[in-house]
Amino acid sequence: MGGRAVSLSTLLAAGPSLGLIRAARRKLADINRFSDKVLRLPLRRYQLQPLRAILTSVFARDGMEFLLVFPRQAGKNEAVAQLLVYLLNIYCRQGGNIIYGAQGSGIGLGIDRLEQRLDNPWNATKWLKRAGPQRRRLGRAQVVFLSTHPQATARGQTAHHLLVIDEAQDQNQAHVERVFTPMRASTNAPALYIGTVKLTSDFLWQKKLELERLQEQDGIQRVFLVSPAIVAKQNPYYGDFLRSQVLAHGRHHPIVASEYYLEPIDGAGGLFGPRRQALMRGRYERERQPQPGSIYVATVDVAGEDEAATDPFARLANPARDYTVATIFRVDYPPPDQFAPGPTYRAVDVFVDHGSKHFQDVPGQPALVQRLAAFLRLWDVAYIVSDESGVGLGLTSWLSSAFGEHRVLPFNFAGPGVKAALGSAFLSIVETGRFRYWQEEPHGDGASLGDAWWFYRQVEACAYEVPPDGRFDRDLRWYVPANHKTDTPAGPQLTHDDRLLSAALVAEMDRKLATGNLHLGAALSAIVEPADPLQELRF
Repeated sequence: MGGRAVSLSTLLAAGPSLGLIRAARRKLADINRFSDKVLRLPLRRYQLQPLRAILTSVFARDGMEFLLVFPRQAGKNEAVAQLLVYLLNIYCRQGGNIIYGAQGSGIGLGIDRLEQRLDNPWNATKWLKRAGPQRRRLGRAQVVFLSTHPQATARGQTAHHLLVIDEAQDQNQAHVERVFTPMRASTNAPALYIGTVKLTSDFLWQKKLELERLQEQDGIQRVFLVSPAIVAKQNPYYGDFLRSQVLAHGRHHPIVASEYYLEPIDGAGGLFGPRRQALMRGRYERERQPQPGSIYVATVDVAGEDEAATDPFARLANPARDYTVATIFRVDYPPPDQFAPGPTYRAVDVFVDHGSKHFQDVPGQPALVQRLAAFLRLWDVAYIVSDESGVGLGLTSWLSSAFGEHRVLPFNFAGPGVKAALGSAFLSIVETGRFRYWQEEPHGDGASLGDAWWFYRQVEACAYEVPPDGRFDRDLRWYVPANHKTDTPAGPQLTHDDRLLSAALVAEMDRKLATGNLHLGAALSAIVEPADPLQELRF
């Protein structure tokens, strides 16, 4: 054949030429040969192993179920697309359905990947599009794309050869088992679940546990979780990419841990477990004034004002109200010979106010904005990230007038996914060792509990949630429960989250620095004595 591309229909229709028929059969005899010679996109060993196990089950019609999980960008969807094209070629004369279930954009992505692989020398002009439901057909065989959303109508279809459920971590288990699993009944077709590790409570992880129990009973591998080390060994470029992600976000950032290292993000308690708390603890004491040559920035989380705050002797009408907190950070850049994804932010001081009027003086005490401005000027901060959400709008506007709009960076928590993105970015700074808070002040019975002590209590109390169909960096909910209380020598007190939120706003500062929207630097002034041009001359 001389390497010339010949269509499958030509090969199979060439009755007198046994050579052509044998050539087609050889290429269809193994998916590795098909991938290499027909699709011309050879699969890697870690892709071939699960596909061969699945194909054995398809041909045996033994009804087995498989779970396939690769690290992000390691070729899981490519492997599945090639599997579907291979099966279409195998069954193009016999006919029958492969059912592909997905939600939302997953259907479109699945169709796009399949079409790209169908545009190969054998099939490019032979496959057809059909709608109602969406199908891609080769000969008499077809892949049928169905929505797995619980409100979608997906009944009445038969999975003759294989059922594929994409993004299993986002699926409703009861709906899949009620609507899609019966599609395999008449042919005892196997099922393939693919997706990304996220929560221990989701469908993917529960299916993993179920199939692992079956593996222990009969020794037949059903779960294929491919580690990033295996991928990197077979693809050195992936190893370089993975190292860059770890450097940027940290090995234990939830996105890195789940999407690359296949570890569920809810496996370690609260958002800031003991390991992250240890990363946050600085080995230095609180500072009260700036050090020469250092660069400082500030982050401000704004709380509401209390009506009782106009009377300095009155109790606050709402003691549950959060505090206004401004955190001062010293910005330390790494030495030239030490590469890091950004500077280290060391919290060195904090301003805390509970319920004061923002713009109104009271006897013996200036308005909140005046005291806050004096604090920020003491530290000669280069930039200020200020919470402009709700009641913070007026205070942030005042700071912009007092310090200049170019130095005050408004931040609004109210946008969709804004707080989730901030939390994810803050974790990246923590996980890469670039966040520090000064060590806790000693305390005992009857002693006043310091700001650092309260900061670490808020860190310990911070809970988080990710909805079953959500993404960590878009749908993360992180918070200190409203009624959470901390034991103190004076009795239980509300924990709040203000010190933590103020500190986390440094992630917005880091983002703007990384994108080049801000520039920080320090310069030293010195008088250089002029050289005497006659000093070295002899007369």
